[in-house]
Amino acid sequence: MEIDYANQIERIVDPLIRRGVREAIEKTLLPAATQKAYPGHFNVVADASHYGGDHTWPGLDSWEMAGAYLLLGKRDLVRGYFDFVRHSQRADGNIPFAIAPADEKPDTSTYGRGLHWPDDVYEHVGRKWIGLFDHWQKQVNPLTVLAPICYILTAAELNEREALESVVAAGRYLLTRISTNGLMSGAGFYIESPPRNQWDGVTQCYAVHAFRVLARLTRDQEWHEHAEKLANRFRTMFWRRDHFAEYVHPERGVVDSHGLSDVNWAAIAWDVATRDQIEVLWPELMAAKEFWHGGMPTQLVARPSSYEPWEYPEALPFEHVNGPVYDVAAMGRMWFLEAAACARMRAWDRLRESVRLVCAVGEKHEWQWYERYHAQSDGTVKPAGPRGYCEYAAILVRVVLGNIDVFT
Repeated sequence: MEIDYANQIERIVDPLIRRGVREAIEKTLLPAATQKAYPGHFNVVADASHYGGDHTWPGLDSWEMAGAYLLLGKRDLVRGYFDFVRHSQRADGNIPFAIAPADEKPDTSTYGRGLHWPDDVYEHVGRKWIGLFDHWQKQVNPLTVLAPICYILTAAELNEREALESVVAAGRYLLTRISTNGLMSGAGFYIESPPRNQWDGVTQCYAVHAFRVLARLTRDQEWHEHAEKLANRFRTMFWRRDHFAEYVHPERGVVDSHGLSDVNWAAIAWDVATRDQIEVLWPELMAAKEFWHGGMPTQLVARPSSYEPWEYPEALPFEHVNGPVYDVAAMGRMWFLEAAACARMRAWDRLRESVRLVCAVGEKHEWQWYERYHAQSDGTVKPAGPRGYCEYAAILVRVVLGNIDVFT
């Protein structure tokens, strides 16, 4: 069913936001939906200039984009994407965080060295593909619960019931990733440099959210029990009197040395923090101007220059050109958590203000956004990664069209 999103956009009161949403759709999201590699295929960069033209990224970016496309009425597109990802699922229920063409053996010496060739090669839509389940940081192995969690969340937004057995299998796989300390392993949920070795706070919050989503999809109380058990463990280990710590390191324990982090937005966004914790935490978040450094929501941490060498990626047999703290920046994924937390707290003024800031930065760059924005010592941010990266555009559409009454 097509949605008259153009009419919704015209109702937006603020002219900057109205144009920003329109441009995000027309210059980024629609051009990215080429359906070139298979029915439902979309790129994570508008012109497919980076991250592989025929690749699929079944993690955060694609889930965020899928939700935006659903708000635009592109249900068949999202269903095609979901079906393609479903065919990549391993027998143990795991979902790869990248899928590459496998007509020839890919490079396994650098960023593809986590590939298992030919074990993870499969055929679908008349072509060979290979899923990437393990990271190029083989010891810490970040991002490795990203895809199964996002697979569950995409299924929920589609209200996908025909593939429920597959979705439950992904949940069962996640249960195997819970360590003896009661936390879910997998290091950084959506960051790899630094990798947050080994129990990232954002990972815990997203896993709780995914288990609750499974409970709603399956109407099985068992998933609620898994969610609350993990939530309780997170609150016990991460709470630091007035905020949540960033991650738990296997040798150094709780790490809380970079100021307020995105974990705090996640704990509120996904209803993991208690009411008493929120009462203390929310004023702290509202006072932390560092999250909007340079006028661009939302930075990963309040003190981005405070990471130490022991937190960097492990020694590698190739040059990691992006550097050890490349993900310490403002990215759409952190803004999404802040926006979700604001929506839960009904902090509509702050939500609108953050949307205006994102639109203003987009306007400076001809209405396309970069992948990330690094904080600079002079109070500005420096864009990095490809322009036309779809994440900020997708989150902008999700935040505005998903809360349209707040903007009309």
